[in-house]
Amino acid sequence: MSPPSGDVPLTPDNKAGSGLASVFKTFTSRVNRPPTSSSNLAPSATALIAQQLSRGANGLPKETYSGPANLEQLYLQICSGQPLPERVAAAEGLRHVVEEFSLSSIMGIWAAAKDLTDKDLPAEARQAGFDLLTACIRHSEPSPLERREFFDTVAAPCNSEDFHLQLSAMVELANGGKDLSAFEKAMMPLIIDWLGEWFKASAIARKKEKERPNRSSAALGEETNLNQLFSFINSVIRFNHKTFHASETTALLGQTLAICKRTTAEMDIRNAISLIDNLITYGDIPRPMLEPCLDVLCGTYITLNDLAEPAWNAICNLCKSHLSQTTLLTLLDIVRSPSNSRDRNTNTIRGAVSLVYRILKAQGADNLPSLSFSVVVDAFQKSLAADSLRLELEVLDSILRCLEVEDLFDVVQQEDNWTVLLDILVQCSSKATSLGDIRSLPSTSSISSISTSKAKQENGLSLKLANTLRQVMSHLEALCTKGDFLQKQSVIDFFMTVHIRLPDSCVKMLIRHHVDEHLLYPFNPAWLEDSRRLIEDFFRDVSRPATVRLLVLTAVKDVFDVISQVSPMDVLRNFISPLFDYLLDEEDVHVLESLVAFAVGTVANVDGSLADFILERLIDYLPIEEPTANSSPTSSRIGFVNSRPTSAAASYTRPTTAGIIVSGIVRLFVHSIDVSAATSAAAFDTLLKVVKSRECDTDAKLNAMKLLFCVRSDWTHAILIADTAECETLAATLNRTISTFESRMVPEDAPPSRQSRKHGHDDADAPRSSRSISATRSHASVSRSNTARTTSSTYHHGRPSSPLWMFPDGSVPSEEPVHVPSSLLYSVADALPSTSSRLAARERRALNINIWLEVLISAIQQGGDWEIYSYVLVHLGAQLTNHTLFAGAVPQLQMLRNVLCEQVKANSFFEPPPSSGVKKVDVSVCIIYALTILLTYHEHFSKNEQDEIVRSFMLGLGSHEKTSKSCIHALSVCCHELPLSVSKSLNTILQKMSQIITQSYVAVHILEFLGCLSRMPEVYVNFREDDYRTIFGICFRYLQYVRDQRHKALGAQSFRGSNPPERSSRLSKDSAAIQDAALHPNLSDDLPQYVFALAYHVITFWFMSLKLIERSKHVGWITKNLVSIDSMGHETIDEQSQVTIDMMQRVTYSDIDETIPDVDFSHKAQGPIAKKSWLVGLSILTVETAVKTGLSQLTKRQPSATTYSTYRSTPAPRPQHQIPLSSQTVTDAQDEASRIVVLPNHILLQLVSSSSKIPERLRPIPLPEEDATQRALNTFDRNSTVDGHKVGIIYMGEDQTSESEILANTIGSADYTDFLSGLGNLVRLKGAQFNTQGLDRENDMDGKFAICWRDRVTEIVFHVTTMMPTDLEHDARCINKKRHTGNDFVNIIFNDSGHPFRFDTFPSDFNSVNIVITPESRASFTATHARDWLSTEKQFYKVQVMSKLHFPKISPAAGTKVVSGKSLPVFVRLLALNASVFSLVWSNREGGEHISSWRNRLREIMKLRERYSPSSATASASMSTSPPPNPVSSTATTGVGAANNNNNTGIALTSNQSQGGREGASQRDSIPTRRTSAATFFTESSHRSSMLSTATTATETDAGASVEGDGLADG
Repeated sequence: MSPPSGDVPLTPDNKAGSGLASVFKTFTSRVNRPPTSSSNLAPSATALIAQQLSRGANGLPKETYSGPANLEQLYLQICSGQPLPERVAAAEGLRHVVEEFSLSSIMGIWAAAKDLTDKDLPAEARQAGFDLLTACIRHSEPSPLERREFFDTVAAPCNSEDFHLQLSAMVELANGGKDLSAFEKAMMPLIIDWLGEWFKASAIARKKEKERPNRSSAALGEETNLNQLFSFINSVIRFNHKTFHASETTALLGQTLAICKRTTAEMDIRNAISLIDNLITYGDIPRPMLEPCLDVLCGTYITLNDLAEPAWNAICNLCKSHLSQTTLLTLLDIVRSPSNSRDRNTNTIRGAVSLVYRILKAQGADNLPSLSFSVVVDAFQKSLAADSLRLELEVLDSILRCLEVEDLFDVVQQEDNWTVLLDILVQCSSKATSLGDIRSLPSTSSISSISTSKAKQENGLSLKLANTLRQVMSHLEALCTKGDFLQKQSVIDFFMTVHIRLPDSCVKMLIRHHVDEHLLYPFNPAWLEDSRRLIEDFFRDVSRPATVRLLVLTAVKDVFDVISQVSPMDVLRNFISPLFDYLLDEEDVHVLESLVAFAVGTVANVDGSLADFILERLIDYLPIEEPTANSSPTSSRIGFVNSRPTSAAASYTRPTTAGIIVSGIVRLFVHSIDVSAATSAAAFDTLLKVVKSRECDTDAKLNAMKLLFCVRSDWTHAILIADTAECETLAATLNRTISTFESRMVPEDAPPSRQSRKHGHDDADAPRSSRSISATRSHASVSRSNTARTTSSTYHHGRPSSPLWMFPDGSVPSEEPVHVPSSLLYSVADALPSTSSRLAARERRALNINIWLEVLISAIQQGGDWEIYSYVLVHLGAQLTNHTLFAGAVPQLQMLRNVLCEQVKANSFFEPPPSSGVKKVDVSVCIIYALTILLTYHEHFSKNEQDEIVRSFMLGLGSHEKTSKSCIHALSVCCHELPLSVSKSLNTILQKMSQIITQSYVAVHILEFLGCLSRMPEVYVNFREDDYRTIFGICFRYLQYVRDQRHKALGAQSFRGSNPPERSSRLSKDSAAIQDAALHPNLSDDLPQYVFALAYHVITFWFMSLKLIERSKHVGWITKNLVSIDSMGHETIDEQSQVTIDMMQRVTYSDIDETIPDVDFSHKAQGPIAKKSWLVGLSILTVETAVKTGLSQLTKRQPSATTYSTYRSTPAPRPQHQIPLSSQTVTDAQDEASRIVVLPNHILLQLVSSSSKIPERLRPIPLPEEDATQRALNTFDRNSTVDGHKVGIIYMGEDQTSESEILANTIGSADYTDFLSGLGNLVRLKGAQFNTQGLDRENDMDGKFAICWRDRVTEIVFHVTTMMPTDLEHDARCINKKRHTGNDFVNIIFNDSGHPFRFDTFPSDFNSVNIVITPESRASFTATHARDWLSTEKQFYKVQVMSKLHFPKISPAAGTKVVSGKSLPVFVRLLALNASVFSLVWSNREGGEHISSWRNRLREIMKLRERYSPSSATASASMSTSPPPNPVSSTATTGVGAANNNNNTGIALTSNQSQGGREGASQRDSIPTRRTSAATFFTESSHRSSMLSTATTATETDAGASVEGDGLADG
């Protein structure tokens, strides 16, 4: 501690301590150390110093008293014998005095205090003694004797805790190592001794610190002392190196190198390298110590990255010294040392290798010596004898850097011989990790962090070695691509030697080299060996990526394509056989597919034994069973049940080997279909075996079936491959399209209500569990207890799994469909062309289509794997549409019919697995569809079998929404194809339909079926009265159901709005159902206009289909059901009902067709004509009367028709006694010509009753004779009496796909012409008097003729493009044709192109529906015209109704249907008519409603009544024109109430609203017109025309309404 202030006064002469000493003092700490001997000090100097000190032992010299006043006191206090605390305090005071005052002599002071540094004294005393000693050394320049005295004191052994004080004093004494005078000889031994002592102390301290649980990050005191000692030694060497002897330097280096070898601290090595570098720079390295120093420097350079540069600097200094060559030779000897069996650390050799490379890289720069690359490489090769991965890695890395450095590489490239270099690479590659193993190891950067175990370290080093080797190879690869590389062949040979280690890029280069140099071709003597080596080394190396292996395959294929035409078969077999030796073990999908493709291409391009050899090799790898002598005919069924399913996950990532091979056989079939009948037939039979196999994987069977289901035949039975686009609907049904699969994946956490809404129908209609047969019973994951459960009970417990196939699925794998029929393959043996050449006959084959159909029957019977079973369900129907394909499989067709009918009858469809997301009912839909297509083979079925098909469809009615719809559509086809069978079961069919008509999801389909049936009298020829009533009842039941639903919905809304919450919670089940229906509407609810119109359409046509004498019996009952009662008890009637009743009034007693006005009436009148019009009921009656003769022409305009008739009175001869007519009837008594005999009013009086008084509201309303009236009548007459429709017809010729070439057709095939003939009549357009729907009627701009069709309700004009003019010169795009068909809602496409029709072929904003007709068997244009015209009716056609996006698919042909040519026109016309009506409704669904022609005419009449009605009461009682199903508030009758008594027909009796008319309820009741008045009229026996009635009776007056003469004549 410092003395108190004032004890030692401070003066300006105080001296600052040495900076270096203070630093040492600051950064040192007290440690324990053994005593140090000073025996090496010179005894003479010690004695001399002792004499000088003894002089002041008894007191201070006089010259010392120049200090402070208390100096003497301090001196006496510090002398020996005084208490130690006082001495310590005195030492502290004397230190300040020495530091602050300039004393002449200080040795006396130090003599008295010298013993304070004794190691046995307390630390405080030692500290004070060393502080005083340091101050004395700093005080002035001591004499040599004094320096020696101080040195002896400092060098004397002291307490180890004071070494920092001791070293600080020594640094002060030696002036930081610059001045060793008086102790030069003693310094080196001392520092060597200190160096060894403090390294040992540091090692012990580090070990103890390591064993402590909580280590400190601070530096240890021993380490600090050692670092400061090294620093002092470096300073001593730097300034005094010449004073040391070589032996002393050797000893110092020996101690330093020993520390380097034993230390674990990087700082020790850093200090040692600094010491060695100082010796090299300022002194000399003794030659014996050169190699040991280089060992340390090499090891340090390679192992310690932070010390690499210091070590390199030391080496550079050596290389620049006089020891330069010796140093180089020594380094090379170190590199070669393993070959000399010298025991040297591997790290040292590694360091030497790296340093040698660095010297080589310098190439003499920076005064470094030059090295020869050959010498270096030779040394590198000898170093590999050490058998060390690290050393090999270092050698490789050095070689790599030699190749990377541009200047150095120039030197390397100049070497003539690279043998040694490449031998090094070969030797290193033997221990490098192979490329296959590299993929299984982590990256190089993370190897060190994995584990320190020896095995993993070796793996990591091996990986690094492989990576370095790869980089070397990459550089060599780049060199090989240069044309001037002299060592290219040597490198190529090297690559082939180490092929397993080559990077992929090198392999590719090597393969290209073989190709470019034509080494694989026969003119190379070793071409077979080279090709086999490429295959063995690279293609069969499964660790290689597919791109590399496929490059080999491509090279072999190219060579094969060249030599296959010139080389013998045995040579070719030897050339390619290595490729197929391990085909079954191949795991890479791309390689396997390419290899199979090569095999397929090989077979397709060669003949004979080689083709058979390759095909046999492919087949050998397929696990298919060969049939045995004891195998049963049904053995193929086992394959479906016991097939090995492929996991869903694997299906998208890695197909099975068998699956890929089967895909190859499929392509082989496609390739050879028109090349080799034998090969294609063998491939076809192989695919059949695959499907039947019990061992083949599922994906292999699916690949086979993709081809088998695409097989088709044309009209000559020639085989072709087609698309299966028509399967999309069924694929969606089975959840096999992307959209349906995603939409039906109900999340497991979905609310129960959502699941119940989505799948609720199936739960209710689930079949009995005893009939459920699980299609997954072969799967081990499904237990026996679950196989009998229905889908509805298990579906919600599992999400849909990923299927193995989806639609579209690429029907012909990797190939385009073969649309051109084969000239070698046929579906029927009888169809093989006759030829005079037996060889040509043998080349043609018939495929075993019957066996294929047997396989399908087995699949349907036994189910098995769901993937296979579902694929069969989806694609079977599409293939059955091709009649010519199965022409030779009639027994199998009959068997298939039996199986399908039995499954439908027994409800024994196979149940899909719950994970598929498919229900059992979906399976039934597919079965029904297949049966629908199969029924077109009815010529091969007996009458009972045909009846059974119809009964099967009948059983499906009502079972479920989907099956009901499918069965209704099937029955629609049956009406055309099996009319007798339908007629036989028609009563039962109608009964079933009547039970489900209120199910809105089938209502539209039932009504369309009934509409179709009404136009087919041959089907209902045996109908009785009850049968007709059943059909009417179906319509009425649906109409009433909708009315009730509407009323309930309105009532429920009112109930919720008026009742309190507690009462609202007690809603009935019906109300809840109504609410659910409102939230989830169906098709019928979405389009009430169309369904309502359809219902009335059915009523209309079935009423007209009644025999004339039977119609009146049904009128009353029909009318009663057309008028409904609303919730308030009021009678309501809508417009559809009104026009329907009007229609019945018109046709009940007459089947007279349309009438026309008498064009000669004015001539026949023989005089003036008076004209008058009245509103009579819901009609406009216009009377034109010849006033002189009474001849009248009557025009009755009704909603449903306009009738023209003539009225003439037959006058009796005038009696002679009759007086002349009064002059009042003559305008001019003398002018006979001006006499008026009859007025139109008189004619009206003859047509109505003559009661004395009738209410005003019931009177005919005269229309004023003004322009407005005439305009109204003209407007009315422009409304047609039939609904007009326009439908386009477009013919697509062979291979036509573009719109312009299709529209340019002017002629079609023969069956197209036959189709047009049956579709309608040929009508001349010019001068046509009907609505031609835009076709020109004056100048033949759209052709001279058109196809038209009309019945009593509907008219269709067909826009036939082939009948329109074609002017390609001025209208290349046929815009004139497109302006018609492009604006038609419906187009009929007769597709003879041979390609699937695309909806976007004819872009249009208006086309909603395309009805596509495709011949089931293709025939050329010439062939169709060459066929017998009678054969057209025996041909079959596929019909599909395609609609645009979001357009409802309700047509019976929404799924492809097949009909005969005989039924085709009628079937398609009905489809077009329904589609046109539906399109009209659909197009107006947002902007309003579509109004039919009849309803429009009715509205025109109602407008006139509202305008000219004599009172507002009559106006208020007018009929409502709101669209169905909205009820109207008023009740109306048709104005025929009195016609049953043959009088006054045609007067509309309109009842007023309840509580709304002037007449009141009593007046309404007094009128005998009731809701059944129309029925009363129609049921009377008299059939005389009411228009000609002239007589009345009292009974008639009572039953009808009376009209006053004056009232009728008004106006």
